[in-house]
Amino acid sequence: MNLLERREFIKASPAIQIQGNLTHLQRRVWNVLLANAYDELPNKDIHRVSVVELAEKLGFDSKNQEHLKETVKALVDHTVEWNVLGKDKKEVWGVAALLASAEIENGICTYGFAPHLRYKLYNPRIYTKLNLRLQNRFMSRYALVLWEVCFDYFDTARNYGETPFIPLETFRELMGIASDDYPIFKHLNHRVIKPAIEEINELTNFFVEVEQKRQGRKIAFLKFQISRLKELGSSEEEPLYPDVEELPAIAIALLQAGVARREALKITDQEWDAVNGEADLNSEDYHDFQAYIEEKIALAHQTANVKNMGGFIVQAIRENYQDSELQLQFEIRKHKEQRAILAALESEMKEKRSALLRQAVRTNPELLEKAAEKIKSYLALERLESYNSLEEAYRDGGMVTAEINGILAEEFCSELIAPVYAVYETEKARILDG
Repeated sequence: MNLLERREFIKASPAIQIQGNLTHLQRRVWNVLLANAYDELPNKDIHRVSVVELAEKLGFDSKNQEHLKETVKALVDHTVEWNVLGKDKKEVWGVAALLASAEIENGICTYGFAPHLRYKLYNPRIYTKLNLRLQNRFMSRYALVLWEVCFDYFDTARNYGETPFIPLETFRELMGIASDDYPIFKHLNHRVIKPAIEEINELTNFFVEVEQKRQGRKIAFLKFQISRLKELGSSEEEPLYPDVEELPAIAIALLQAGVARREALKITDQEWDAVNGEADLNSEDYHDFQAYIEEKIALAHQTANVKNMGGFIVQAIRENYQDSELQLQFEIRKHKEQRAILAALESEMKEKRSALLRQAVRTNPELLEKAAEKIKSYLALERLESYNSLEEAYRDGGMVTAEINGILAEEFCSELIAPVYAVYETEKARILDG
């Protein structure tokens, strides 16, 4: 989909809940660059957009390229933490530069995301669809950040949402406010919180209010509630939060690719019956119908001069458009993604196992001695000799720790970590089957 045609974009919750002192323009630019790159994130490291399109989507003077360059450069230099509020309980904390690199040449901006961040941006378990045009209305960065955070908790079924109680220091991090700025809550409230809420309430058809919670005599926590007031009166306004979360994954993928809602739902309902009976189709070539859909969407994005992306995708599905080279690339990408997910799953399992084993050792220190007696690796034993104590070697987290953890897991703590292995094997099987 052309950037100028894109009205909304998906933003993972962990990426909304970022810590960093971003300016208003920097956050808007990053949102637009993410929207432009979203469909390509799985199979492209570098994305491109014309400076004119980028400026127009931002409501920015395209002739002032120096200011735009400085803004993009700041994104490369800017390191942020994500999932600050921990909304996604399964999501680990992380840190990365907002952009890994960027270039502007002959009116074209090319850029890329850091690998860790890129994977999380395309595979959010919890996400929000944000409106690109609306972000240009906000005059302050505080209003934009608070809007994203509040909207991240909005429930379309109830037309209401509320954040958890946010510690004041965490709120400062989300807003990008230094610890020595507005140290007195009265000033923070007057300069940041109240103006941001007023701006949201004035510019959107949603109402935000704040609840304060004290710790002793001081305000220590803030909770924000957001509710929908009324539908926008202008027929030209795009929906701020289309209700897609309850739709099947196939319908969501088609909608995001530009297919009309009615066609997306029809294809989702028909599945293989949506393919023309005269088309050369062997459904056994695909693991499932969603894989078939993803292939056609990818084909559309790699086909030049497509004026109506949604219409092309529907036709490609109906007639089973083929591209042998694309199919090979698609399979390679799917396997690459699968390996990456499995590697992340294994890493998570090992972290959980290690935490349980360390806890077991703290509870029963004799386990460490018993495991050390069974070390057979010459390299591990040689490494152990370089430490002042067994405890020091185990705390270091190197070769000795790995050897001891393996022995503990197999011979002394198998029942303790059995549930971790069970969850890992179940999830691994699900990924391999998918």
